[in-house]
Amino acid sequence: MPEFDTLVTRHTAAATQMEELASRLYRELTSAGLDTTPAERIRKLAAQVEQEAEDLRKRQRIVREMERHKIAFGASVATGSIITVPDSLPEAQGLLDGTLAAKAAKAAAAGDKNALKQLQAYASRARDPSFVKAFLRQLGAKGITELPATIAAQLRADAAAGNAGATSKEAREAMRLLATALAKGTDPNDPAYMGDAFLDDLVKHGRSEFKVNGTSYFGYQAQALIWRASEGKPPFSEKSMQVVGRDAIVFEKEKFEDRWKASKDAIGSALGSRQVPMADLATVLGVTEWMIPGTPSIGPAKQPVNQSPHRIGSAVIDDLFHAASSDRKAAQALLNHTPAGWKQSVLSYMLTDRLPAFQFHGNTEPFAEALRKAMTGKDPVSLALTTEALNTLKVHAGKVFLPGDDDRLSIADRKLYDQLGFLRQPMGSALAAHIDQVYGTYITKSGGFDGLDKADMDRLLVLVSSDRDAAVELQAAEAARVVERVNAHYPTSDEKGIKEQLIPEAKVFGHLVEARRLALLANAWSEEQTKKDVKNTLNAAFGLLTSPVGSLGTKVAGELGGLAGGKGAEFTFDQLSSYIANRMIQTSVTSGEALSTASNQNEMVNWLMQSAVISAKIATGDWPEEAMKDAKGSSYVTDDDPPKLRPMHEIIANPKTFDDFMEWARRHSTIESTSNELANTVHTARDNTHDNLNITGY
Repeated sequence: MPEFDTLVTRHTAAATQMEELASRLYRELTSAGLDTTPAERIRKLAAQVEQEAEDLRKRQRIVREMERHKIAFGASVATGSIITVPDSLPEAQGLLDGTLAAKAAKAAAAGDKNALKQLQAYASRARDPSFVKAFLRQLGAKGITELPATIAAQLRADAAAGNAGATSKEAREAMRLLATALAKGTDPNDPAYMGDAFLDDLVKHGRSEFKVNGTSYFGYQAQALIWRASEGKPPFSEKSMQVVGRDAIVFEKEKFEDRWKASKDAIGSALGSRQVPMADLATVLGVTEWMIPGTPSIGPAKQPVNQSPHRIGSAVIDDLFHAASSDRKAAQALLNHTPAGWKQSVLSYMLTDRLPAFQFHGNTEPFAEALRKAMTGKDPVSLALTTEALNTLKVHAGKVFLPGDDDRLSIADRKLYDQLGFLRQPMGSALAAHIDQVYGTYITKSGGFDGLDKADMDRLLVLVSSDRDAAVELQAAEAARVVERVNAHYPTSDEKGIKEQLIPEAKVFGHLVEARRLALLANAWSEEQTKKDVKNTLNAAFGLLTSPVGSLGTKVAGELGGLAGGKGAEFTFDQLSSYIANRMIQTSVTSGEALSTASNQNEMVNWLMQSAVISAKIATGDWPEEAMKDAKGSSYVTDDDPPKLRPMHEIIANPKTFDDFMEWARRHSTIESTSNELANTVHTARDNTHDNLNITGY
């Protein structure tokens, strides 16, 4: 250290002396009228030496901090200690901060309450790979597993004293730090990756039994709190889920399978036993409220404050899926896997054997979101998982929905129906993402979902459509298919040809809207209530289609964003037709045109298809002579005789001109024969749905 201090001091002095020399020489050369280049050269050298001196001073500060905190990464020699400081100063600072954070974590684990606040101060450093590696290396997999337990126990003690709120913020910040660090440290694509051996150690300690303040727990119950604290930035990796996540699922089944079987036997069923999952440690200790934001208050050692049948808290598996739900590959890594010795995949297991366990805490959102993330991509795994989920759920749907004594659809198993409730929305998103396969199941012999027939699909759609958001998303996806189908075929088809393209789409739409209707009627809605809701659901679907997140709205905002500003005069047919369709449908949703003028849902579907065809017809720009005569004197045509349409980018750029143009175009774009046949097709699809479900009471 003395030699290093001397080096820093001399470097700093040299920089100062060189700068003084440069200034004096510059003055002398200037006064003598000579070239000042030598002085400028010395000044540059002085700046370089000063930069090196500053670098050394930073290293000096880091080394002194290491000494002060008794941190040694080097080796002892006869004259002192050799301390390795990385060449990169940010890396050196990360090394120091990560070590100090780990030291604070160990102190917190030993019961030092002030250490938790010290640990919170390092939350902003958790994205630095050097910090993460030092932090995780110092704690190890065992320390990472034990720390959440210590924090939870401290909160439990504070709760008993009535002041848990005082430390809850520090606890949450510390847990977020752990979550960020562990996500980075277990991702092979991150510079902070700790290696495969670290993942194996997490598994080892996850399966181990620990104690905190007399309470026994498994390591996974503590690690689960880290998963639950994750905000998905960064997400937990596919690799971490393959190694740690999959094993946590297997471990819960190994430990709880026997008691789950007992809850379902004759005695357990008679006593109303429930399938109790492995709870995370915050739930075990009753501190969920303070460790996880947004959870209901339970207070210290008190019963839930509401009358819900659910036990307040969260299961280890709930927390695991929360962590996995931020990344598609991570979610797929859990679900698209069959563990050794199992006869079913994790996905099938979650939807069958473990399904009742989700109801114990009622914390179903994490699994639902992970399911949605895993199934809504356009990749083969997403489609395979969706197909598997549908084939599993069709068995449930067959038990839930049966013809009643009045030959109407009834809910035969209300308990199972309620258990499946949290799956409706993610399955709706999955079906919407794979709407082509929904179409294929109804219309073509190939291209549908393997293992499903039309009757299976009708039951599944009724199940899913019980959730309004799911029904809206599904219908919006089919509406997008209609617009795309028209745009793809209209340029080369006459009215008869486009009708042939739309008839199968009308069939699919008929099944979708009838599924929503039957779902409501099965839930004892009145005919009047049902009719109103089904129309409103369709209107909401049209609104979603043209919204900033809808497929048509997104396309207009992206590819077609320049149209409204009049940028460029050349548009493709698809661009122009899509833009016009978006405006027509959006205007209808805003004004309630289709909702108020259509007498039922069939007419609303017909209206959508008419709008798509009219938009395509307008985009072709082929107008009969009588139409052009009718347009004379309008703002969207020239003053020629006969008039001609102005360039389309000029018409679009002026909202009033465009609205006038659209009104004129619709008057001259009637497709009555096509409309009638499409309406009949939608009605026929409704009857087919009834046949598939064996009901006649509608």
